[in-house]
Amino acid sequence: MSYHYNEAFENPDYHNSETLESDRRKASQTNSMFRQNPYDSSPYDSYTDHDGREQRQNYSVDIPMATMQPGLEVSQSAKRWGTPNANPYGNTHINHSFEYEPEFMYTPPSTLSTVDGPFARRSSDASEASIVQRRNRQRADPVFTTSSDFDRTDANAAAYNENKESQEEKIIRNLASMTTRERIKAIQKMPKTMKEKREIRNKVLMEKTRKSVSYSTEIHCCTQCMYKIALSYRRFRNGLSELFQSLQLWQKTLKIIGGKFGTSVLSYFVFLTWLLTFNIFSFLVNFSFITIPQFIAAGSNNLSFTGLELLTGAGYFQQTVLYYGFYTNSTITKIENSTSYDMQLAYIFTIGIYFVICFFSLVYSMAKSFRNNFVNPHTYSGNAGKLLCIWDFNITNEKAVRLKQKNLSTQIKEALSEGKSEDLNLSLKQRMVHIAIHLAAWIFSLGTTAVCCTCVYYLSINNLKLFMKGDGTELENQAATLVLPIVVSLLNLLTPFIFSLLELLEKFQYPRNQIYVTITRNVILKMSIIGILCYYWLNIVAISATECWETLVGQDIYRLVVVDFLFCLLGSFFGEFVRRIIGTKCLKNLGVPEFDIARNVLGLIYVQTLTWIGIFFSPLLPAIQMIFFFIIFYVKKVSLMMNCQPPRKVWRASQMTTLFIFLLFFPSFTGVLSVVAITIWRLNPSEKCGPFRGLSSIFDAVSRWIDVLTNYPRSAWVVWIYHNLIESVHFFFILTVIIIL
Repeated sequence: MSYHYNEAFENPDYHNSETLESDRRKASQTNSMFRQNPYDSSPYDSYTDHDGREQRQNYSVDIPMATMQPGLEVSQSAKRWGTPNANPYGNTHINHSFEYEPEFMYTPPSTLSTVDGPFARRSSDASEASIVQRRNRQRADPVFTTSSDFDRTDANAAAYNENKESQEEKIIRNLASMTTRERIKAIQKMPKTMKEKREIRNKVLMEKTRKSVSYSTEIHCCTQCMYKIALSYRRFRNGLSELFQSLQLWQKTLKIIGGKFGTSVLSYFVFLTWLLTFNIFSFLVNFSFITIPQFIAAGSNNLSFTGLELLTGAGYFQQTVLYYGFYTNSTITKIENSTSYDMQLAYIFTIGIYFVICFFSLVYSMAKSFRNNFVNPHTYSGNAGKLLCIWDFNITNEKAVRLKQKNLSTQIKEALSEGKSEDLNLSLKQRMVHIAIHLAAWIFSLGTTAVCCTCVYYLSINNLKLFMKGDGTELENQAATLVLPIVVSLLNLLTPFIFSLLELLEKFQYPRNQIYVTITRNVILKMSIIGILCYYWLNIVAISATECWETLVGQDIYRLVVVDFLFCLLGSFFGEFVRRIIGTKCLKNLGVPEFDIARNVLGLIYVQTLTWIGIFFSPLLPAIQMIFFFIIFYVKKVSLMMNCQPPRKVWRASQMTTLFIFLLFFPSFTGVLSVVAITIWRLNPSEKCGPFRGLSSIFDAVSRWIDVLTNYPRSAWVVWIYHNLIESVHFFFILTVIIIL
């Protein structure tokens, strides 16, 4: 009898099936010396169903495979068992975990020889071997396949692997031909695991490296040199960018503030650090090219230091490098017969180049911020991206994880608050009432600003008269100079609080609108006061009978900056600390105060404007302002954490930074340029002090230098720039139009 082969014997799941439990029981009941194959037709050709009745089954006669054709009906029993789901054992219970196999297929005699074949054995031996195979799962099952089956399987596997490798090579070649951005997007869209994507990326990089190496052997040496230069420059630029990013101040503190109080409060501290960077750069430039050379030619200071100079800026400081009047107008020579250093040209060119750098830096920062926050905001702050892709899985520190979670939570709240905002449906009468309230608030704020400017103007004139008389002692005269900066600082401190009370009457629906209106009112106030002071300095002090009016202006600006810093600290104490005590202990209805963004930001713009104006009259003023900004940052941070609460209405203030930079550029920086231009081109310098003493105007120093350069042919290009650009009205007109557009 021929031995039949069923593929189910090679499947371990088949042996683990519960339906073979009856076969296992039967096998255990038979004699251990003789075990019959339960699926063989001989010698047992019957089985018992669930009812205990013995059923006879006549197996079909084996037919050689050579006589079988597709669709040939072998026997009636073969037809009956050919259905995949038919149970050949007559069992009414069907297990759906596997499908029954059809009749055992015939193996050609040429392959399984009864004499030589390795599987040629008696029927009883085959049955016993079948049962042993089913009992031992770990032992290798006999596979009744021909050598042609093995060859066919190996050929199919080899063809599959070759096809897979060719497809992968094609994908790698296509990715290698793409640009970097397209390749990254294509790999991200692949439906593969991260490990597979990394392997594909590494193979693509290896392919590009191989191509670049083979291509580099063919290209010209000059092209290779240019390629290496470009690559070195790109690496240098990336390294420099990483260095600047690592040098950013207070990164962790800014993350904590942003996570707890949101981007609206964070924008103030980011703006503060940005201004600090400006002052550090200004100090380094002025100290390197103006102050250090002056130390060489400086004489001894015979004035005594009393300590009051720290507030007034007069007395001992008057004969130091802090002010314009101390600098010499002669050329400085360290060694005889060596190159001299012209202090006049160094003074004017250093300050001029610094303002040019600040100008382009402000324009670039403003344009970049405008593009990111107004033109294409969703590219940088997509809500879906924040929700799904913003988490950094490299964060493992527990504190960093909590901080990141809080920061993301605040950002999502801010994004959702904009989507929930709805316009109020007001009646016509209610709208008219709102318009009337807003109009009355604006009239009151503008009237208050006009009163403040009038007080500053008349007080500054009286202050100059008292200074010119000099009837009192030196101590009294220095103390009298503090009246003007104290009054100006009081107005700048108290008036914004009055403007904040108007917000309670106006009841803005959106926090952004409230901030914009408050900022506009404070800008009008502070810029108007600075405008009155500039008019006082350029039209009254400059034509007065003082010995060195530039130093006097520098002292006024120094006092304004110092006193404003002291009032800023007092404002944090009384405006936030005392306000919290009152709101939590006395009047609990007031509650904990919120951080006043508009008032604090306008305070920074105001003091930075004074610093820019004072650079010409006091070159080391940025160093003082740099120290003040350091102290203000930590004071405001502590006051914010201890005395303030997060905004009641969460809102996203990413566009506030653009507004702050714009206000710093206009009217602040443009006004400073106007003041400096008038000082250089129109006003007469003092005759007894400063590097430009004895000249009709400060710009005459440049004109005289150009006259000297006309005698040197190598400097003809400098002369051409001076006559065709600096003296040309059309050049400044075109430059102004380009900036405005």
